[in-house]
Amino acid sequence: MSQDEKNDTASAGEIAEKDATYTSIRGVEHEIGLDLYQKSGEVEWTPQEAKKVLRKIDAWILPAFCITQGLAFLDKTALNYGNLWGMKQGLHVDQAQFSWFASAFYLGYLVFAWPANVLLQKYPTGRVMGTVCFFWGIVCTCTAACHNFAGGLINRVILGALEAAVTPGLGLMTPMWWKLDEQPVRHLTWYCFNGVASILGSLISYGLGHATSSKVATWKLIFITFGSFTSLWGIYLLIFLPDSPASARFLSQDQKIIAVKRVAQNRTGTKNTVFKIEQVKEAFMDPKLYILFLAAIAAQIPNGVVSNFSSIIISGFGFDRLQTTLLDIPNSAVQIVSLLISGYLAGRFKNSRAIMMFIGNATCIVAACALTYAPHHQTWGRLVAFWFTSCQSVGFSLSLVMVSANVGGYTKRQTITAVTFIGYCVGNIAGPHVLIDSEKAAGYPTATKAMLAGYVAKTGLHVLLGVYMWLSNKRRDKEAIARGETFLSEEERAKKAEEIGMTDATEWNNPYFRYAL
Repeated sequence: MSQDEKNDTASAGEIAEKDATYTSIRGVEHEIGLDLYQKSGEVEWTPQEAKKVLRKIDAWILPAFCITQGLAFLDKTALNYGNLWGMKQGLHVDQAQFSWFASAFYLGYLVFAWPANVLLQKYPTGRVMGTVCFFWGIVCTCTAACHNFAGGLINRVILGALEAAVTPGLGLMTPMWWKLDEQPVRHLTWYCFNGVASILGSLISYGLGHATSSKVATWKLIFITFGSFTSLWGIYLLIFLPDSPASARFLSQDQKIIAVKRVAQNRTGTKNTVFKIEQVKEAFMDPKLYILFLAAIAAQIPNGVVSNFSSIIISGFGFDRLQTTLLDIPNSAVQIVSLLISGYLAGRFKNSRAIMMFIGNATCIVAACALTYAPHHQTWGRLVAFWFTSCQSVGFSLSLVMVSANVGGYTKRQTITAVTFIGYCVGNIAGPHVLIDSEKAAGYPTATKAMLAGYVAKTGLHVLLGVYMWLSNKRRDKEAIARGETFLSEEERAKKAEEIGMTDATEWNNPYFRYAL
């Protein structure tokens, strides 16, 4: 044996010993799907069989995610349609008080964002999501029974508390079902149902607006209709949404093994039911947490304006209520198209997530500049600019993809997700208050300037996130060379990253992990 071969053998032995240390993680027995992963060597399958499993997952899980996200967005932004159809007058409130209805939702969301994620960790996902969905539908329906500011405020806080499980929960569940390169387009597909829900909401409220002979006020009909359907959907989730591939009734035993083996390649594990305080501590030492938190605040100040008051801004251009309802649809169409295109490209081309985030953010900056500084008489030009602010969803949704792809350890991933959504709540609480009723004739300049500032800050923070992860990858490559791992092929490194990831190790405790940009 040559000296080089002896060195390689010694290095391999040292690495194997280190790998044994990395994989002896507390709570491994609570890793969902680990037993199936360990059996994956006993099962052989073809690429066609793997594609069949993917098709089944897309057919059963993706529509469930899409509809749940869409209903969550529809119910929380029903306020937008209610405002257009007399809710403010029905509850006897002024614009400042009405703005607090939008903020109150996120106060409830803020308080329950973390507890909701812990529930999703401890208990079967389908049961939690279905129960939450059923009850938030009831709360949405009960909005029609409110008749003053206090009642409306309490109703919105409870609604926000219940919906706190939805978008963060779906983000945590996405890497349980889809591989790294499949996640962007699936994640942005279910997230784009915010836009689909907005279109349906506009059409439904347009139709209900013609129900002039009804004894129930139009704004009440909107909440009753939206909430009733949501409760029915909650029953479906309670019965049919599985916790993970390991408990999916639509997959055979061999297909479950294939499904788990597929997502093991993500290097971030599946789901671990043990809450690990050491991973919480690590999350708060991770710069990614603070960058994502601040970026979420910056992103959601504009969102707090657009999602709750798009109808008011459009009507401020001089359109009547029915015209405004229809002209809000292109706004949602731009959101859907931008999300689907950026999701496809981010999955199709390696390390393009950060680039897609930058393009989406830059589009928003240009649109907000036009909305703020274009001559006031250029109504249609400013309206089109407003439509393109919906590209704001690209940056935020891809930042959630960054978390699912680049944070190992379920508790750590859950913690960073929860803190990101705390920032999301802070921005949405502040956002509605930059829209000042007395500025309607001037086109709400304070609101549009706040939107512009938020987009600029978000862009800078997302660039910082990409640079940080790129530099981290370079540092890890140098450390691997220093450890003598140059003999490992890319496939061998990926395999080791996968094995350690399936033990619920964080990306910091997985030396073979590299960030997906």
